[in-house]
Amino acid sequence: MKVRLLTGMAGIDFSHNAGDEIDCNDAEAKRFIEAGIAEAIAVAPTKIERATKKMKIRKAVSEE
Repeated sequence: MKVRLLTGMAGIDFSHNAGDEIDCNDAEAKRFIEAGIAEAIAVAPTKIERATKKMKIRKAVSEE
């Protein structure tokens, strides 16, 4: 789950500033939100890009 930190925090292996968006497990995210140091971020599904070949369209020309 992604959360946006409202306050900075640091530990032995990490350092995060206020406003940073971090990925954490659901239990940790719930603790941060309940403590008031983070807010949940709604994650929109990413659109998958697919390679497609562009086709040339030929139009028939009538000769009169």
